[in-house]
Amino acid sequence: MISQKYFNYSIFLLLLSFLSCKDSNEYRVDSTFVDYLHRFETEASKRDKNFDIASTGLIIEFADLKDNTAGLTHYENPIRIEIDKTYWKAISKSAGADLMKEELIFHELGHGLLNRKHLNSTLENGEWKSIMCGGDKINGRSWNINYKGFRREYYINELFNESTLAPEFSSLQLMVDTTGYRSELYFSFNSIDQAGWEIKDTLQYKTSISNGRLKFESKVTDIFLVYIKTKIDIQTDFSYEFSIQYPTGEAVNQYGMIFGFVPTGSEGINDPVEYFTINNNKKMFIGNRSWYSYFTELNQNSVLSNGINKFKVVKIRKLLYYFINNTYTYCSEIEVSETGNHFGFMVPPKGTVYLENLNISQRIISGSPLKINQNMNVEFELKTIKPFNNTILNK
Repeated sequence: MISQKYFNYSIFLLLLSFLSCKDSNEYRVDSTFVDYLHRFETEASKRDKNFDIASTGLIIEFADLKDNTAGLTHYENPIRIEIDKTYWKAISKSAGADLMKEELIFHELGHGLLNRKHLNSTLENGEWKSIMCGGDKINGRSWNINYKGFRREYYINELFNESTLAPEFSSLQLMVDTTGYRSELYFSFNSIDQAGWEIKDTLQYKTSISNGRLKFESKVTDIFLVYIKTKIDIQTDFSYEFSIQYPTGEAVNQYGMIFGFVPTGSEGINDPVEYFTINNNKKMFIGNRSWYSYFTELNQNSVLSNGINKFKVVKIRKLLYYFINNTYTYCSEIEVSETGNHFGFMVPPKGTVYLENLNISQRIISGSPLKINQNMNVEFELKTIKPFNNTILNK
């Protein structure tokens, strides 16, 4: 975020400015930010842009910023950048903190040293085109950037060169083969015997079979992660799909798919669980519970508000390919690095969802014996968690 200072030029202020010239080269960068500043200088040098910041002056300091503002750049002499200490402390407790901090500092230095303004254009897949997004809200959308893996290089290139070509990852043309997967676990939900999950009524939730669908009714104000333990390792190539409906409730509530690793005894905080969710406002979210917030929020017109939506994710090596209603929408690296075998779905607070045709497949390995697809009982677990961090930060 930028803060411009405007002055009425009186003799007094001109004199004050003259007397203050000795401070125009002040270099005062809190030790917490020094490494990120050095990274910026290194990336600039790679792109034939060099700064002598220690001589020209710069101030980066902590502050108590208002209105959910994460960072603020003041066009003073020298440039002065404020970073909200509450936000900085909050993200420090989560995975991905280093990259989130780097992206924030690079954004503010983009204002202060590169004279970049906010840029709220989007790529073909709906992602923000630049880490310089910010300023006035656009349809209430967050400024979250999936700033990791192969995306990081593109976003740094664009930071120093606004004419950088659109990256391959932003294309909605699927360039990989997602066939060749064999079903290993399938639930039709046509009867209690084919439900997979236990059918029961408890103080927290109720499950039942309704017209060939699993009906899950939450009775609590927390979010439910409902999952099964399988013999399928998420580090292998897999395909996971189901159809889900959330017909009533708040349109902003997220529901959808989860997969990954849920530690025994965990309270659902910072668990390495991938999630792929939507809401009935036609928003799509990709993220991992170990991070402070979702990686990105996208407008997704293929979402059927209050209707039945088909989710599918296909993993090929380290990449996840996401589909909504048979439409390819997004690609990103898997964040979970350890073995995991939990697959399930997410239910909004006091929400009711209907699940059908759940299918988990694995890539066929040449010479592997043919397996018969069948319904089977699996170990069923669930966990209540607090809502995801959906705070829309200003920058």
